[in-house]
Amino acid sequence: MEKHIKKAKTWNLVLIVLGLLSLVSNLIGLPKSLNPKMSSYEMMGPLAQQMFDYMNNPLTKIISVLSLVISIALLVFYFRANKKLADDIVPIKMPYYVNVGWNLFSLAIGLIMQPKMEFEGINLSLATTIIALIVQLIFLIPAILVIVHLFKAEPEE
Repeated sequence: MEKHIKKAKTWNLVLIVLGLLSLVSNLIGLPKSLNPKMSSYEMMGPLAQQMFDYMNNPLTKIISVLSLVISIALLVFYFRANKKLADDIVPIKMPYYVNVGWNLFSLAIGLIMQPKMEFEGINLSLATTIIALIVQLIFLIPAILVIVHLFKAEPEE
């Protein structure tokens, strides 16, 4: 049991670091998400209008704000869980499920809303989709490992 609590605590710390990085990233990017400027996309040439329309979409703005709120809430839960894990108490698993669910939901919405972009016959949408999938799956690993170790750390009945 102690071994699994220690591993859960380690992966929870990884989630705290990733959560803090995500929070900083969301805070820095929020002004540009809420008020995109066409001049920021002009360097993309013929794809500029598509990207500007995508970033100016109300759903994109809502997801940006929701992502910030969820990042803050998850960080609070991770810090609470870290304290419980330090006391060898198994915390609730709900924040980790929320993390996995929100990441999968935002990935799905992003992939659905992503503009179809081709540049000189090359499908850029496919490349960005593959990269987004790989990155999201990598960032899901710590939350999944915490869930696994919390289940293993629960006392047998």
